[in-house]
Amino acid sequence: MIKEQGFYNACVICFLIFAFGLFGGCKPIEIGEPLDITEDSKAIRKSGELTEDEVWAGTIIVEDDVIVPKNDTLTIDRGAKIKFAKNVSLIIDGTLFAEGQPNKAITLTSNEAEPKAGDWGGIIFSESSLNSKVQYCVFQFHTRLICSSDSLNMNNCIIAEGSVAGIVFEVAAPTFEDNMVTKNGTGIICDKSASPTIAHNAITANLVDGIECKGSSFPKILYNVINTNRKNGIYCHSGASPEISYNNISYNGSWAVFGGGKLKSNFIKGNKEQGMDAIDTRETLSGIQYQGVENVESPRSSPIAEAGVRKEERW
Repeated sequence: MIKEQGFYNACVICFLIFAFGLFGGCKPIEIGEPLDITEDSKAIRKSGELTEDEVWAGTIIVEDDVIVPKNDTLTIDRGAKIKFAKNVSLIIDGTLFAEGQPNKAITLTSNEAEPKAGDWGGIIFSESSLNSKVQYCVFQFHTRLICSSDSLNMNNCIIAEGSVAGIVFEVAAPTFEDNMVTKNGTGIICDKSASPTIAHNAITANLVDGIECKGSSFPKILYNVINTNRKNGIYCHSGASPEISYNNISYNGSWAVFGGGKLKSNFIKGNKEQGMDAIDTRETLSGIQYQGVENVESPRSSPIAEAGVRKEERW
């Protein structure tokens, strides 16, 4: 037991290192601190609908909603800093390429002097958006990101302090992998029959639930670390039926999983104030740390080694 607990603690430490040191050569980003909201005298100001493909570099201040039309592409250069005015959103009907690098993250944040959760709207990937790629980006102080596009590929990002949610998936089935989702209202919301693959993420310390599944959504929730969220690790209602497999779900304030879902080979520990060492290995539809699920198969008594581990570290 001591060996298993030590391994698990080491995993948690690795995820925190991932969150704050994700971008290697650059100064670690302190989640909860402003991301340098000082206005650059050379900043370019943007608003309205793009009329052609654009490349954004350096510091950009978005003063009103920006729309990327269908068949157009917005590219954001690595290391760019995008600052949004109050309630402003970036709407992607076409394609967004925001590909930072480990030592040159892209930051998308508030332009307020004293930034806080919910300052700006977020990024909206509509159903017409095709083949957007977002990696090594930091999103902070937004209301929510919204994805209705099947082809979005988002990885190696930090999504923090979204007032409603870190990210919301609607109708679509994209891949969301190797990200950190922390200190949002709810971490991830799946709605309107969405079926994303949510894999190898760290979903931690959100103010409501780690993941909320509703509206007949059926996501695949695989190999994640879901811990220290104020309420439930995963909350299911309104016809949602997620596949929940190979996750480490621990130390959430309420249930590990509540209201639905098909559970397979999850490690469930220390939820609902059951004690730091309480591991739930029952195969009934309601246990001490989960309630009202659809199926329980092969619960684990030790942590999943690959849960929350990024792709580049798995090979």
